[in-house]
Amino acid sequence: MKRRDFIKTSALVATTPLLFKGIPVMASSELDSLTLEKMALSAINCGKILVIIQQNGGNDGLNTVFPLDQWSNLFNARSNILMNQSSVLSLNNNSFTGLHPAMTEMKDLYNNGKMMIVQGVSYPNPNYSHFRATDIWFTASGSNQNIDSGWLGRALDLKYPNYPTAYPSTDMPDPLAIQIGSTLPFSLQGPNMNMGYSAPDPNALLNVINGITDPAPNSDYGHELTFLRLMKDQSNVYRNVIQTAYNLPLNSGVTYPSSNKLADQLKIVAKLINGGLQTPVYIVNHPNTHDTHENQVDSTDKTQGSQAINLTLLSQAIGAFQQELAYMGKEDKVTGMTFSEFGRRIKSNSSMGTDHGAGAPVLFFGGALNTSPSQVTNTAYPIPGMIGNSPTLPTNASVNDQVPMQFDYRQLYTTVMQDWLCMSESEATQVLGGNYVKLPIFDSTLLSSINFEEKNNLEILLYPNPSSDGTINLQFPELVKSNLQFTVYSINGNLIENSIAYVEENKISLQYSKLVSGTYILSIDWNSQKIYKKFIIR
Repeated sequence: MKRRDFIKTSALVATTPLLFKGIPVMASSELDSLTLEKMALSAINCGKILVIIQQNGGNDGLNTVFPLDQWSNLFNARSNILMNQSSVLSLNNNSFTGLHPAMTEMKDLYNNGKMMIVQGVSYPNPNYSHFRATDIWFTASGSNQNIDSGWLGRALDLKYPNYPTAYPSTDMPDPLAIQIGSTLPFSLQGPNMNMGYSAPDPNALLNVINGITDPAPNSDYGHELTFLRLMKDQSNVYRNVIQTAYNLPLNSGVTYPSSNKLADQLKIVAKLINGGLQTPVYIVNHPNTHDTHENQVDSTDKTQGSQAINLTLLSQAIGAFQQELAYMGKEDKVTGMTFSEFGRRIKSNSSMGTDHGAGAPVLFFGGALNTSPSQVTNTAYPIPGMIGNSPTLPTNASVNDQVPMQFDYRQLYTTVMQDWLCMSESEATQVLGGNYVKLPIFDSTLLSSINFEEKNNLEILLYPNPSSDGTINLQFPELVKSNLQFTVYSINGNLIENSIAYVEENKISLQYSKLVSGTYILSIDWNSQKIYKKFIIR
């Protein structure tokens, strides 16, 4: 029997999750497929954190982000659920778009450059089944593909082919991903099992340290039992580090909204980030369904109803979470993104709701987004805080008309992987099974503003420069004796390569023979700061 088949049928897999105030917290050290894992492992060395908010059920993008420049066509399509235009929240520097009045906190984030709207996100030939559409988003597959691994995980066998032996380790002490508020989604399903929790036990910890387990029969069954016991022991280790991080005091004074399960989840994420976990990926779930076939709005007040309730929970939770990140000084290290498996139809139905549709906006939030008016002027997407245009709506939409796709969702994934989680273009292509065009979601002004003549950047010598064979040498002003991170960027700021190497004395040789001729920027994480050097390959 194959290990995966054995585990799927084994009752031993169902270990008990860790609970914080009644909310289950599930950790994963192996993330399904060779993809989520690829992202997470790269991100650990990158110092960035991604928080994904899943809005289950298919959120109505046209009743979340309003196309003000298409208002008459929108009214023709859904007059029975459309609020008065005067109720829509206006946005700075964006006369084309407004937000639902329940989203006051997110409006403030947008106006302060800490939120971005990506319009019309979908994929060719979209599927309108909740289950299948969710699988497509989780696996980064096309509508005609079936992939048995999640997009955040296709990398464990490549990076750590002998896992779970010897993990957690000094270099990777924490879970690679944490799911809060629900069972592990398919995107976080390990290739062998879900990583749950059981009560800590000193003998179990010793087993993990020594890489051993209790004796088991010398048979296929015994080998699988040994594997399961080690995985169970590891969950105890992660339980301890999560509890330690959670219990570190966080006295920000931020008040999270009451009776808001999404806010409760994000508050746990904030405490774990504050507690120093290196975990780079968190997934939380909106507690309500967005499958609003009926009664999406109140018949007497169209600013109210189930959509307003859902968006109030979302906006208030994100608003409090972002305040807490600001208090911690980590706004530039954490980015959040929302997603729902599909949008809704342009035309409303007779039940004051909307049916399954295609394109919808994806919202990013954080302090490192490319939302500066001066940075986006004269670019392909000149509206600060928005990529794409208001969806084009027909004058008289039929029941079959859909919000058109402007961007493939895998463009967002490859952007997140390359520009946020420090993966190379080739790694992102391997993960997604194709090369997708990045979007300018993240602020790339850092590299363009580097002063290579600053004292910090002059402390390390780089030679020869230019290099004819791809070899460059670095000389430090003192003994290092530690692991350093070396990141190579193109002159335009695109990540090329990310690696960690141990520097024994005060010098090291790096090999970049695979780089084509050109000018590059090398970032060196040393002495708790980043040092930048420019080098040329001939």
